[in-house]
Amino acid sequence: MNLENMDEIWALPVCCNIKNSIIEDFRLSDKYKEQIFSISYKDNIVLKFSDVVDSSEFNLRLFDNKIDFEGQIPLVLYAENLESLLEAEESIVFEFKTIDRNDNYSDLGLKGVDKFKLYNSYYEFSDYVNYYKDAFLVRVCFKDDSLIIDADLDNISLLNQIISDNFCISRDKIIVNPWGSGCINALFPIVFNAVLQGIIIANKLKRRVNIVYYKRHFLMSKALSLKFSAVNCLSTENRLSKIMLDLEINRPLNFLYKFYLDYLKQIFDNLFFDLYVHINFVETRSDAVFFYNNHLLFETSIYNFIYSNFYNIAVSLSVEPLSYLLNHIKNEYNIFLKIFERINLKNSIMRKSSSISLNNKYSIFDARRKGVGFAFLNLDSTFLGSKQTVFMSLHKDKLDIFIPYSMIDANLMNYLRNTLARTFRISYNSVNFIVSDVFRDNIGIYDILIKESYFIEREVLALKDNLFSIIGEDFKGEYPVVVNQGFISNMDNRFSLACSLEIDVEIHSFNVTFSNVSFFVEQGKLVKLRLNNKRACSVFSLAVDYVFGNINYDIADSLGLDFIEDGEFVFSFRGLFIASVSAIRTALIQVFDFNLGSTPIDREDTLNSWSVRIDTN
Repeated sequence: MNLENMDEIWALPVCCNIKNSIIEDFRLSDKYKEQIFSISYKDNIVLKFSDVVDSSEFNLRLFDNKIDFEGQIPLVLYAENLESLLEAEESIVFEFKTIDRNDNYSDLGLKGVDKFKLYNSYYEFSDYVNYYKDAFLVRVCFKDDSLIIDADLDNISLLNQIISDNFCISRDKIIVNPWGSGCINALFPIVFNAVLQGIIIANKLKRRVNIVYYKRHFLMSKALSLKFSAVNCLSTENRLSKIMLDLEINRPLNFLYKFYLDYLKQIFDNLFFDLYVHINFVETRSDAVFFYNNHLLFETSIYNFIYSNFYNIAVSLSVEPLSYLLNHIKNEYNIFLKIFERINLKNSIMRKSSSISLNNKYSIFDARRKGVGFAFLNLDSTFLGSKQTVFMSLHKDKLDIFIPYSMIDANLMNYLRNTLARTFRISYNSVNFIVSDVFRDNIGIYDILIKESYFIEREVLALKDNLFSIIGEDFKGEYPVVVNQGFISNMDNRFSLACSLEIDVEIHSFNVTFSNVSFFVEQGKLVKLRLNNKRACSVFSLAVDYVFGNINYDIADSLGLDFIEDGEFVFSFRGLFIASVSAIRTALIQVFDFNLGSTPIDREDTLNSWSVRIDTN
């Protein structure tokens, strides 16, 4: 079959999930050999990448037969139709050779710790990705001297630079047409690889290529995790003086390693606890292309680790966790104490409680345990500050909003769409958010990789008012009407907030009830409070899903926002999410009295590890 006579072809990746192995060969069933073709590790496709911090160069393989992580793709099949590819995918047989993996860990800088009592702890935080679709399509073709890419993409400016460097295409000749209007791209690492694969095939055959990925091909993004192995050094007074920490990510960072190392150090430096943290950052080594694009997992995991670690040490010492935590606050963090003073919980000294009752549904005696969780965090704008632009184009029957990066807050997306649809009297589905690189020259690398949805919200609402002032109630002019607005992605002050909550768990039936859920924010105003409470509740629900997976739960009373001082309220999705996750986990540590080492928690393992203990206090 001669594929060069066809206008378009289809392509399908093949995953390999046998980690720590080498593929020596692969075989395709004989019935497909005349109609199915492939590009693979055998083609030795090497791409050039530059470190985003210091521009040092990396040569990475688009396909590698050394399988370092789950979901790695060693080959892509292509043919004239998708149906034959789906059949052929099932017939692929790999021949493997296993390899020994030597994890090179440091000695954790344990010299000079003889004077301390040591408490070891281990945590693993996985990336909970709630995909909003089960498949995606990437379309790539060359037309004249331009490269046209149809895909749901983010980080477009950086992607264009990588394509330009490797395929000798001028950046102004790379045209990206975004699919849909979701702008909430959890799948960017996979779409990124699909685009590169499509370019290789399209360039080889001079035809348009449609690459299809299904949910089974998402594993290399879905199975991300951070592992914290900590040696806690306690003084004779049981005060935590230093933490010697190995932090391992199970995906290669390569050209983004120094960026994330800087980001990691900045988060730890911004913590408000008076202790020393020695970090040994370990990444999975691989020559395979992977674009890690989730700063939120880093930030969530670090706060998760800090609070879980404090609570676990306190439980092991049989002391009240929050009092133990308060003893480690730096003197200059007065806002922490201001927020803490506003907390009105019914637990007095925040002791947990237990009871046993007959569970009629399961015909067993069930244990009910309560715990109290708390987390405080402080977001700043160290990595922000570049000038960016939002662009709005109103047509007669639709509104297109071009934004510099994707949002991680689906709740915010719905809120903005509803607001814009009402203002301009168009349908909800006619409001389209599009990630655009039109203003790429103004965007720094840190602003490409670290996103705060609050800035998008603020500028979109300001543009809405500007656009409405132009068209008025009864516009008779010509469409489209276009407005744009530049902004600096910066916050004048750090954004401080806390989350406190109580949790009630019926152990064996695993019924979960939250109560007294409150967010305490340093600055804000009592405007649109009902709306903001609703949005905060939505973010809290996502945090519950992240910690537990999918469970049924209740919130006994309404969730609320409490402002400490008057000022501008920054509705930070990532701030509310991180605080919620950390508070939920600390409450669970009180409930179960042992370390819940992973997030999302393993329900079966948790129940098997727990034994009935009734407190007498």
